Amino acid sequence: MSAHEKSVAVIGFGTVGRSLARLIAEKFDYVEKLGIRLKVVALADSKGMILKPDGFNNYELLKLCELPRSSLKNWPGALDFDLKLLYDEVQPDVHVELTPANYETGEPGLSHIVHAINSGAHVVTANKAPLALKFHELMELARQHEVDIRFRATVMGGTPLIDTLLSIRSYAVESIQGILNATTNFILTEMHSRLISMDEALRKAQAIGVAEADPRLDLEGWDPAAKIVILSNVIGRKLNLHDVLREPLTVKLSDVIECLRENQIIKYIAGLERSSKAYVKPVRLSKDDLLAGISGTLNAVRITTTVGEILFAGKGGGGFETAYNVLDDVIAVVMR
Repeated sequence: MSAHEKSVAVIGFGTVGRSLARLIAEKFDYVEKLGIRLKVVALADSKGMILKPDGFNNYELLKLCELPRSSLKNWPGALDFDLKLLYDEVQPDVHVELTPANYETGEPGLSHIVHAINSGAHVVTANKAPLALKFHELMELARQHEVDIRFRATVMGGTPLIDTLLSIRSYAVESIQGILNATTNFILTEMHSRLISMDEALRKAQAIGVAEADPRLDLEGWDPAAKIVILSNVIGRKLNLHDVLREPLTVKLSDVIECLRENQIIKYIAGLERSSKAYVKPVRLSKDDLLAGISGTLNAVRITTTVGEILFAGKGGGGFETAYNVLDDVIAVVMR
């Protein structure tokens, strides 16, 4: 194995996992020009795993992306998912954690990440829950084992937001305000532009795939709360998910009409104040406010510092957008 050839295990093979596998195959020549050779040696979903110590070739990665969800077990030679066996058999250098977020326990992602660190693997994750619940514990464990945890895909995965926050360490961040959830922003945009009820806007969001069949993680504020926790910890302010004041999104059409009459717009804002208090709640903004103009599925964050304001706007996620950030993180840990 050459200096920059590293083995990668991808745990979680849903939308982002498949996008990542496809991206690794399509970007193979480009990545190799950077002096890096990535060998995907394991793919796993909730039902099974496929191990290949010599690495899947690009054709195999693309074919695996065509399998129905949760059906890796149907691939010839697939095994039941067993993380210990996976590490015993292929010993990955980089563990990519793409399992769904569980904001009550952080599992199974939390245990997967701990196992990876204890096994000496670098971790790249798009799963917010483990970091929202155990940020400093995981960072300390990684420091003890001299491995990296990279997580730029957890917040505004279609932008370099976290990289920017990490690059302005000398700035004093006074506050952060953000529209950090695509589903709720789409719902509010529809309510304001079409003057429809929240229920009708939610049904439209579900019909076009913007909202999940069970949208509670978005509507109850868990998703944006986890993101503001991660941003807070990135700038050095310890914060846990359960420290965030969450107000569910319950907006009536009459509230929207009243705001429009007063030249205001309601946005579902995740915020961090100078006092380190954090919240997720509906906020009435003047139409002149830059965040008020962020519509549809776009996300935005306003960082107020002693130097001035920084505004990030862009896609909050999506399969390929998130996968690009995951791949960039994998490249970063390989080149460390």
